[in-house]
Amino acid sequence: MKFLISALSILVFAGCASSIKRGHVVMKTSDTDAHVAMGNGEVSVGDHVELYHNRCVPVGSGGKGGGSRECQKVSGGHGEVTNVINGDYSTVKFPEGTQFSEGDTIEKHAH
Repeated sequence: MKFLISALSILVFAGCASSIKRGHVVMKTSDTDAHVAMGNGEVSVGDHVELYHNRCVPVGSGGKGGGSRECQKVSGGHGEVTNVINGDYSTVKFPEGTQFSEGDTIEKHAH
């Protein structure tokens, strides 16, 4: 019975992980708007997305930047899809004061 519960738990969590759609900020068009690499079929107008920054710190020693870095995904806020441009890109609006830049990660979780 424990094996069955464990197996079902793994399937449930695996299903959740595969339902995350990911993109990134391609171009900041204003202090609140950005073009993101998520298009038709991935997002729709009105969808809410999560913004993530990568916070990286050097680890080890490699001299002159040759060492490795350890990065952590940090939530930067939420946004809303306001326009689906085409199959590759959409426009997302963030609340005023949200800090975001090109290369930041965008995620939409399927419900």
